[in-house]
Amino acid sequence: MARLLALVFPLLLLAGCEPPDFGIGLATIENTAVGLDLRELPRATLRSIGLPYGLGVVRVEAAAARAGLRMGDVVFGVNHNRFKNAVDFARLLAEQPPGEPFALLVRRGANDLHFAVQPALPRYRPATGTLQRT
Repeated sequence: MARLLALVFPLLLLAGCEPPDFGIGLATIENTAVGLDLRELPRATLRSIGLPYGLGVVRVEAAAARAGLRMGDVVFGVNHNRFKNAVDFARLLAEQPPGEPFALLVRRGANDLHFAVQPALPRYRPATGTLQRT
């Protein structure tokens, strides 16, 4: 019986541990209208900054840069609504009317900040060429 417990006890300890998080399978989100690339963060990183979920900023250009976002920021909300996953984040952005400003809730270091982002409207380009009737 003691031998059986000696074999089972380490297995029970291992069963209570979280599996290692190697960052495999984490989503990347590219938003060219805003100039922002985001990447899901591993659970251990999120735990260390006190967030249940967030997306790390890996590229900032255009409207996102003008709003003040920086690489390394962690986005965890849109218009005061926290999101739970990348799909939820994409849905919240898709609900925004085109060209309308929206707010991103961001953790930078120990501070939570709101950034108003004004996306650029798609440019209207008139058709070139001539119309011919036949």
